[in-house]
Amino acid sequence: MKIKKYLVTVGAAAAMVAPTFLSSVVANADTVQPQRQQQGNKQDNAKSTKQVAGKNLSQQSRETGSQYTNDNSGYNVTVKATNLINTLHYNVNTSTDSGASSADSFSISIYKDGELYKTISSSTGTLSGRLWVGSGTYSIKVYTSSAASHWTGGLTTS
Repeated sequence: MKIKKYLVTVGAAAAMVAPTFLSSVVANADTVQPQRQQQGNKQDNAKSTKQVAGKNLSQQSRETGSQYTNDNSGYNVTVKATNLINTLHYNVNTSTDSGASSADSFSISIYKDGELYKTISSSTGTLSGRLWVGSGTYSIKVYTSSAASHWTGGLTTS
């Protein structure tokens, strides 16, 4: 009987304290998350170089214009995956300033909802594949060597 009375007393005390405790936890979570997100954005902006296979790689923007329409056709820098399970396809080809295909190493970083999701490296100047992913907004950043200063392709979902 003493155990039952003790459990009822503890349960009642928890019921009175829990709403206050939970609301303060939720309030703290709301204020901490934007700080972390801002710090992550600052880190992304500050890190415009990576090192792959001993080479320094710098972030490059995707080639646009009429001469790259076929290379970029069907691919985007940012895609939205709406299903519970999606296939995220990536296809990136690098090239030199003269437009010739590059065989230099490079790296891609795939972000989900602004957070780093996966980094994949290539030593051949081209990279394609697919990943099973959940719902969210995915974007790609490409880091290339100075010789391979351009890229085409991107992401698509199915």
